[in-house]
Amino acid sequence: MISIVIAAGGIGTDYWPALMLLFLGIPVMLPLSGRQVAAPAFTLLAVFAMVPALMGDDVELRRYLVPLFFSGSGALVCVASCGLLDGLRFREFVQRREVEQARDQLAQLDKAKSRFTANVHHELRTPLTLMLAPLEGMLSGDFGDVDEMQVSYLRTMHVNGLRLLKLINNLLDLAKVESGQLEVRRARCHVGRVARAVVDGARGLAEQKRVQFESRGLEELPVVHADRDAVEKVVVNLVGNALKFTDSGGRVEVRGQATEDGGVHLVVADSGVGLGPEELERVFDRFAQADTSATRRHEGTGIGLSLAKELVEGHGGQIWAESQGLGHGAEIHFTLPVGEADGEEEEEVLRTESGEAVALGRSLGAVEAELSADADDGARLVEMERSVERWKQQQGGAEANGAAAPQDDRPEVLVVEDNADMRRLLHFVVGREFRVRVARNGREGLEALREQAPDLVLTDVMMPEMSGTELCRAIKQDPKTAGIPVILVTSKAEREMKIEGLEGGADDYVTKPFHPRELLARVRSFVRLRQLQRDLESRNDALESMNVELGRAMDELKQAEVQIVQADRLAAVGELAAGVAHEVNNPVNFALNAVRALGDGVAEVSRTAQALSELDVGEPEKLARQLAQLRDRNGELVPAETSAELRELVEIISEGLTRTERLVSNLGDLAGHGRGDRTGVDLRRGIESTLTLLGHQLQRQGIRVETDLPEALVVHGDPGALNQVLLNLLKNSAEATGGRQGLVRIWGRREDGYARLQISDDGPGVPDEVRSRLFEPFFTTKEAGRGSGLGLAICQGIIAEHRGTIMLSSPPGEGAVFTVRLPLEHPEAGHGS
Repeated sequence: MISIVIAAGGIGTDYWPALMLLFLGIPVMLPLSGRQVAAPAFTLLAVFAMVPALMGDDVELRRYLVPLFFSGSGALVCVASCGLLDGLRFREFVQRREVEQARDQLAQLDKAKSRFTANVHHELRTPLTLMLAPLEGMLSGDFGDVDEMQVSYLRTMHVNGLRLLKLINNLLDLAKVESGQLEVRRARCHVGRVARAVVDGARGLAEQKRVQFESRGLEELPVVHADRDAVEKVVVNLVGNALKFTDSGGRVEVRGQATEDGGVHLVVADSGVGLGPEELERVFDRFAQADTSATRRHEGTGIGLSLAKELVEGHGGQIWAESQGLGHGAEIHFTLPVGEADGEEEEEVLRTESGEAVALGRSLGAVEAELSADADDGARLVEMERSVERWKQQQGGAEANGAAAPQDDRPEVLVVEDNADMRRLLHFVVGREFRVRVARNGREGLEALREQAPDLVLTDVMMPEMSGTELCRAIKQDPKTAGIPVILVTSKAEREMKIEGLEGGADDYVTKPFHPRELLARVRSFVRLRQLQRDLESRNDALESMNVELGRAMDELKQAEVQIVQADRLAAVGELAAGVAHEVNNPVNFALNAVRALGDGVAEVSRTAQALSELDVGEPEKLARQLAQLRDRNGELVPAETSAELRELVEIISEGLTRTERLVSNLGDLAGHGRGDRTGVDLRRGIESTLTLLGHQLQRQGIRVETDLPEALVVHGDPGALNQVLLNLLKNSAEATGGRQGLVRIWGRREDGYARLQISDDGPGVPDEVRSRLFEPFFTTKEAGRGSGLGLAICQGIIAEHRGTIMLSSPPGEGAVFTVRLPLEHPEAGHGS
């Protein structure tokens, strides 16, 4: 290229763009990396830049720089493009290698899956065969006689073993479909006769359910090339579904007709629950079910129709569903073409393609093949039998409800389970230690529980009408039944299911399969807890009753206390009566005697006044003689003695009334203005009033009283209550002297905002063992009938109500000292007094 440029006249010619085309074409034409192309590209660019020097031309600078710039840009683009394309090629290579490795791994996984399917086929069917064969031998008596209960459980084990075998077969067939290993071995097959055999086998089940079961056109169907076992599986699944979803009184029909191309067209129609538009679209989907709730009425895995579709399409046929809507039944149609028989060569090719899986399948042994073939024959209709049995259980009856539990003292467990076999097993396991009642679904369980509360509820989760979770929630939301333990038993072990049950209030969760001893241990623990809870509730009720009775007793005690206090007050009033009577009788007697004498004096004065009224004032001499006659020896009309006596009598009467007035005033001070009224109370005046009332009693007993009180000792309180305290303390001190010539001292002061009052006696004092109980209600040291034991207790209560204190001290041989402290009405005036 450089030679051409030089030959054409140098760098100033129009041939330099060819160099750019060369640079831009290298990344496209040659698979070079950026490093590989960089050296030649920049070498070529350098030579191109040296052309003027090599030719010795004097080139204009602009004509030199423009071609050099664009050529340099082309070289840079060339190097960058080669580097980028080389990276893309490398990544593509790596991805291609990864895809090849993934393909190899998938091929290995496919082979491993084939081996796994064959191994699972062997590992599952072999133990099932070893279970079913001995069970059939025991049921037929090959191993000796068994009792009726053992026969019933052996039959339950056999039926559920067949159910498990059918489920395993379906799952294995589904696994073969997914792995592309499902073999359809077409041979001459009379589809009508296969369908007739299924119909005849299911007719008895339809009669038990009281469903009209008919067939037509089956014998006229032509012979086609099909896998007989596959056709039978399809018909069994379709007929089983029709019987399952058709209630008593309904109708199921299996009809067939030939197609135009010589194939067969079979229809299974029912008058059952029908299908909605959404269900029609997904009825053949894998694991699809019309009702997926926990309260569904019909069992199933959602595999049957999906497997039927795969088997029909494996024959080159078609399958579809028709329904007028919910409640109008459904029809399942499927067609099979005439097809061709699989020849020996094809069969050999199929064996070769299956490879190790077929070889492993044939290594299971002839014994297993024979036994499993017999088991498959029994498993084909087991799901139909199961659906009919479930329907019979839901209709009620003695067998479904179980035998009545014997009435004994054992705790009771309510078992709620819709599966009759599981219900019977739970009844047997739990019934060894507890009384058992059974219910077939959550609604019946709730009704039974409300009729009579059990000690525990053992319930399944997935049941028709009301699930176990809903039952548990209803139990826990009712305060009357919230304390009943609930154990959920289910085959679903997902964490979300457990959380939902526990959030609904369940006390425990048991997953199937379970060990009977474990289940019984859990039931035993919760029943024991329930019994303890009931014992606690009964004891609480008893305590509440005791509290009510105690409250009544306390009310009666308070009433008795009030009566005793009243009696104590009356006794105090009785004791005061003598003194009051003495104090009142003396002035009253003096006043009465004085009044009698006063009457005589008044009579004499009256006679004198009468005589004076009869004087003749018209005659002076006569008047003087009459007055002289009326005068006494001292010359007075009224004797001086009479006047003096009248004045003395008036003074006596006045003094007696004054003493009586003072006594009444003292009684008023003692009673106060009414209990509950708070006002200023002068303790000095209260003591003086009390001493006045007790004066006769103290004088009679020869007791001296010494007082040392300030002019005023005013506190704020209830006058009547505080005077009652003073009266009780003075009486106690007087009684403590023992009736001899004793001394009672009363001392009072104002100090630190309080009134301090001490009442002491010179009696024998109070022993230590008595001192600690002296303020207890009803405690007394007096003889029976002489005291209630409430006086000092009442005093303590009154002082406490006034925010004060009362204390007793009794030095040995120095009598007793009662000290009372009460807040002053005006504390600021009480310091230093």
